Amino acid sequence: MLPLAALVAGYAWFVRSPADAPAHAEEPALPGLTGLPVEPSAKPTRTVPRFDPNGVPRPVEPLPPLAELAARADGGDARAACQLAAEMTECDEARLTSRGTVHPRCQALRDEYGGRHFRYLRQAAFAGEPEAMLRYGKGEGFGGVTGESYAFLTSPDFDTWRREAPAMLQAVFEAGYPEAALHLMLAQEPMFGGHLAALLPPDPLRERARMELLVLFAGRHSEAAKIAASLPRVDPALQQEAQALARRWHLEYFRGLEIDPETERTNHAMPLMRDSGQACSQPIPELRK
Repeated sequence: MLPLAALVAGYAWFVRSPADAPAHAEEPALPGLTGLPVEPSAKPTRTVPRFDPNGVPRPVEPLPPLAELAARADGGDARAACQLAAEMTECDEARLTSRGTVHPRCQALRDEYGGRHFRYLRQAAFAGEPEAMLRYGKGEGFGGVTGESYAFLTSPDFDTWRREAPAMLQAVFEAGYPEAALHLMLAQEPMFGGHLAALLPPDPLRERARMELLVLFAGRHSEAAKIAASLPRVDPALQQEAQALARRWHLEYFRGLEIDPETERTNHAMPLMRDSGQACSQPIPELRK
């Protein structure tokens, strides 16, 4: 399983436009991404833009002062809220490798705005920002490093997140963002699952289908066979059903999208969204160097 986990862990891949997807016969209703109940009121308040494989990255700009971002976020600016929430997660992750050194921006962010992580991330997610929707669905709004503790279970926001996360994840998945599937697949791994793993019940069919979807994303690339070979063996009947579900997801939601696994990586947590110009945050310069 290691080759697959390693491939997904650094998947800053280049996305190319797929050939037109072939028409398919009428089939039963398409199963959802997680199998969890989707609460209609938990969907974004505006239409989520579809993933654009032909989009271009937004230009990198100097990060505004935290006070300015917070003022904009408190005034309803979803992108400012997204930026602050993303920076909070980035700082939490950097803390693991900082060896006691804390970036000044991270220190100020934690001291002055750390208690607003959940609120800012939820605000951006309900505004229909795909990056924020996926981050919210994953449970990043509780702070800390994903998977490092179960303290989030006692948060007053836990029940709200548990109720709303499935709808957010399903909406960003249906809008064709491959990272929704990739992060859900990572949630199946004991070492990576963290908050989301606590939400997802065992579901062998969907778990396998999300793996099979990764093979379809590789498409005609030579890595496709290697990815397929790296998948664990399962009952043939389950594999066949999962492959059929993955094909339906791939055609209906992703329009046959293919991804090249061998292109240059980026330090953005959502590289495909970043490369298509649809991310709502940018990393803190120098933080991960």
